[in-house]
Amino acid sequence: MLGEIGLIGLGVMGKNIGLNIAEKGTNIKAFNNSSKKLEAVQKEFDGNFSGYTTLEELVENMDRPRNLLLMIPSGEPTSKLINQLSNLLDENDVVIDGGNSFYQESIHHGENLSKKNIKFIGMGVSGGEEGARYGPAIMVGSNNNLDGDLIELLSSISAKAPHDCVGFYEGSGSGHFIKMVHNGIEYAEMQLIAESYHLLKRTGFNNLQIADFFSSLKKINQSSYLIEITSEILRKKDGEYFTVDLIKSLANNKGTGRLTIETSFELGVSAPSIYSAYDARVQSNTDYFWKTSSTSRIQDNKDNLDDSEKLSLQTALAKSLYFGRVASMIQGLTIIERYNEVNKFSFNFEDIFKNWSGGCIIRSEMLDEFIEINNSSDKLLHSSQLHDLLKKNLKNIKEIVSSSILKNISLPVFSTSLSWYLNLSADDNPSNLIQAQRDFFGSHTVQLLNSDEYIHIDWREDE
Repeated sequence: MLGEIGLIGLGVMGKNIGLNIAEKGTNIKAFNNSSKKLEAVQKEFDGNFSGYTTLEELVENMDRPRNLLLMIPSGEPTSKLINQLSNLLDENDVVIDGGNSFYQESIHHGENLSKKNIKFIGMGVSGGEEGARYGPAIMVGSNNNLDGDLIELLSSISAKAPHDCVGFYEGSGSGHFIKMVHNGIEYAEMQLIAESYHLLKRTGFNNLQIADFFSSLKKINQSSYLIEITSEILRKKDGEYFTVDLIKSLANNKGTGRLTIETSFELGVSAPSIYSAYDARVQSNTDYFWKTSSTSRIQDNKDNLDDSEKLSLQTALAKSLYFGRVASMIQGLTIIERYNEVNKFSFNFEDIFKNWSGGCIIRSEMLDEFIEINNSSDKLLHSSQLHDLLKKNLKNIKEIVSSSILKNISLPVFSTSLSWYLNLSADDNPSNLIQAQRDFFGSHTVQLLNSDEYIHIDWREDE
């Protein structure tokens, strides 16, 4: 186990992962330019902590080779700090970026530091405040052979399910790539759960009934961490009001969903459930006239459901929610598979599922099914068993989407997931007409049936 680690970043995630590390017996040597902040934090570490107000002091007081963990905002703050450290560190020192950095930036940092023989690790961390403190899912990416003591430390602080939920991937950007895809899937699942809540709310269910619906999914092995916390959220009260009802319907984001989408575009991969989830957050912050004007709002078409109808709705919704979650997972995994093909990497799905099975935000019972299917098939994403997970719930999601449209209830990720499946599983699609249109106005050529040759057609020759 490492004797010490340098910690830069004492926010919620940084402080809690520092406490997790210190609890394992590793001394924390931290930087913060505020001595008051260091003094306040030191009290929580029970003596296993030293603080420094300059980077130079921190570096000078660490044993070589140094291991420094950065838990600061991604983008420019991380890049600026890494540049500063590159002029202070020595050969074989290790810089670990534990923030939410874009994987391409991590590749860039790895290349630059390697010129000075400084090792770099891009490390995705999932689990929020509680995960950081008691065991997150950790996605480690590096071009270097990692020291055994560092591997032991990272494994020890990770979640247990019951194995260590830490994955070691080749490439300085690979850890953050896996974390980015994880976040894209997370966006989709959060939106699917929110849409389920929205549908039930609009059809006469109260918060406690909706909470009970989400809790019931545990009994059919279709629950998840996000579903479980949603049930807790819906039960929370502030005086006579439910807390969730006091929150504005404005969903923010830190950009990781957008980065997943941009990456899918670059790789030529379809991930519409993730797109729709991100777009729903954007729309929630968009001030259209008809969104705020009472004269232009569409009136609800509400039904008074009896008990049997409510039970039927919940049964169909449970299966539809599972359909959407499976669809989102497949889309995320397809991004990973395509990245493998383009960059000649060898990410192993079973390793990723185990990495995500504890500590992380998208941990769920569904991952066990994916592991089982992956172990029994040559190519997971082409498995008939995976297709069956969607097919057997198709009738239910059709019912949910169609009835919601008639009630003027928007379910963007449910609808998009259904359209995605119907299009990919259909015998044909209308893309032949798209190609004809492109060839007509731009001579972009087409391929005829049973031919790989691209040709241009003179569409006006018979006029």
